Amino acid sequence: MKIKLHHVVNSFLIAFTLVGNAQNMNDRALWGSVCGTSNATYYNETLDKMLVSWRMLPGDDASTSFDLYRSYSGKSEVKLNADPIFATNYQDKSISFSDRGGVGDVTYRLTYSGSDETIGTYTLRSSQRVGKRPYISIPLTGTSDVCETEGVSYQANDVSVGDLDGDGQMEIIVKRLLAYGDSDGTGSGASPLFVRHTVLYEAYKLDGTMMWRVCSGPNIILGNSSSFAVADFDGDGKAEMAIKTGEGTIFGDGMEIPDTDGDGKTDYRTDGANYIGSGPEFFSIVDGITGKELARADFIKRGKSQDWGDNYFKRAHSLRVGVGCFDGNLPSVILGRGVYAKSVIEVWDYRNGELTRRWNFDTDAKLTGKDGNAYSKYAAQGNHSLSVGDVDGDGFDEVVYGAMTVDHDGVGLYTSRLGHGDALHLGKFDPSREGLQIFSCFETGKTEVALRDASDGSVIWDHKSASDGDMGRAMIADIDPSSPGCEMWWYKSSVHGINGNQLQGSAADYPGSCNFAIWFDGSLNRQMFTGTKIDSRRGGRVFTVYRYDVSDINGSKENPSFYGDILGDWREELIYPDGTKTKDLKIFTSWIPTDHRIPWLMTDHVYEMSALNQNIGYNQPTHTGYYLGSDYKSDEEIWAAASENSCAVEELGVNPSVAGDNIIYDLTGRRVEHPAAGIYICNGKKFVVK
Repeated sequence: MKIKLHHVVNSFLIAFTLVGNAQNMNDRALWGSVCGTSNATYYNETLDKMLVSWRMLPGDDASTSFDLYRSYSGKSEVKLNADPIFATNYQDKSISFSDRGGVGDVTYRLTYSGSDETIGTYTLRSSQRVGKRPYISIPLTGTSDVCETEGVSYQANDVSVGDLDGDGQMEIIVKRLLAYGDSDGTGSGASPLFVRHTVLYEAYKLDGTMMWRVCSGPNIILGNSSSFAVADFDGDGKAEMAIKTGEGTIFGDGMEIPDTDGDGKTDYRTDGANYIGSGPEFFSIVDGITGKELARADFIKRGKSQDWGDNYFKRAHSLRVGVGCFDGNLPSVILGRGVYAKSVIEVWDYRNGELTRRWNFDTDAKLTGKDGNAYSKYAAQGNHSLSVGDVDGDGFDEVVYGAMTVDHDGVGLYTSRLGHGDALHLGKFDPSREGLQIFSCFETGKTEVALRDASDGSVIWDHKSASDGDMGRAMIADIDPSSPGCEMWWYKSSVHGINGNQLQGSAADYPGSCNFAIWFDGSLNRQMFTGTKIDSRRGGRVFTVYRYDVSDINGSKENPSFYGDILGDWREELIYPDGTKTKDLKIFTSWIPTDHRIPWLMTDHVYEMSALNQNIGYNQPTHTGYYLGSDYKSDEEIWAAASENSCAVEELGVNPSVAGDNIIYDLTGRRVEHPAAGIYICNGKKFVVK
């Protein structure tokens, strides 16, 4: 599928929110992970070694090679590799894990082979090295200044990532939910009225520095309705956060939203009630550096409870805040309300310090979608999550809200009328078909699961039960190298191939996990994980994460706080809170070497959207917009697929003359003032600087 240039540039501008305002193509994000004795027995050949990894960027090819250097504190640097490294990781087998002799911190430095120019550095702290820890710890700031009542805590929940200050390094944004008594904040229990703030949003640097905290005030309910979006919405090279706010919200600079309607109160909770039926509702754009409010607008109107499908406002609080790109230039904020009956979706632009509504989609509107269905047929088709991607190949994002999809211009694209469901997957799952596919499950009717064409919603195949039922979990990933394309399974089902046929023999056995899939062990197949365990279809347990005092989140959903390809090479990292969810966040990276070189997954737009929208409602796995699996015979085939999907630019020139207001982008979408050697985009064309 060819993608127009305006979409290419936009896709990489969104990636730019993570990598920052780098001025050249050498943002390799060098990273390291130790494999200690507690990691895994399945990979015990890697114990007591250090894996240093870095990114493959668009434009790299088979000739791209590297050199790696190591230095201990106060000692001279040594080159580790005798031959050029034709990979994006290197296993250091000679690193010292002793704390004797003042070894201290260890620094690694990456260069291109034959060059001394530094293209990445990573410092392994002494405590992590001696402790053989495959993670870094980010301590969470205490909350006694928010509430001093004994028994009240704020537990770490969902996390997102973004370059908040434009320094080229990502930061961590964590949502912390009020916990008191038997409630951990993830359910829909009522919050105690004596506690003013129900949700905290906090930003941290990777070195543990806390940047700011936003306190929600009393009118943001507990549960999964407090999603947040992190992206560079105004294109200034620094990411912002979009969140739902209300009267009483206090921002990072101490400013508070006051009594805006003059009714003499700012707390609209009712004692013992789980939900709020009155009071102003807003959403705000929050500055990434300071946490101050930059702009504010009204959230989608609450209206009557019955509009949304009940009489006590629970379904009125099926809320979404996400990110997508609808203008071919910059990301926008997605708002959603309602899934079981009426659904309303809005897209807002934050430009030049102001919020402007781009469009509104309302299933109550007396309109007709592009599929010929009245908007009323789009009602009750929403999921507890949403997916974003260019499903129709026009270069702009669409919102896959569940069983129905809204086009980039706010007009209904199609409704499959299969109803509400809990699990939703958008990606390239069948390499033999054009475009993207959707795999999801449903909780009404006889259809348990369906694989659909994402462009028009048509069913490729489905699986029906004999009677109406609720299928709560469904998963899709390439877990079997003997079966072409991705495999699919759902709760306690057998495994099916991409054509819908059940696999034969032991390959058909239920995998035991129907939650998430991750690229972690270095193979092109994905591993499965639920809670704090990663297992391989090929060889059993890969990583028992709970050995490191961590906890999953969201109750029975058993989610990590975040996972995705944010550090090092193309394998995906995991972020979990500690066992109490109040002390720290731990970021785990793979310590397992691999010969595969895959472009940084965040440079794929569908993948990046799945990562940035991961915290919405019921957290869903990441997926790529090109097929990535074990069917390939070589990495070069994967590079071609990734390039076609992410950067299909038609012409290639050499050293053009760039003047005036022309803007140069590297292949990850970053604006470049002084391009070094590499491949860039200007005026819709690729060009090479030699």
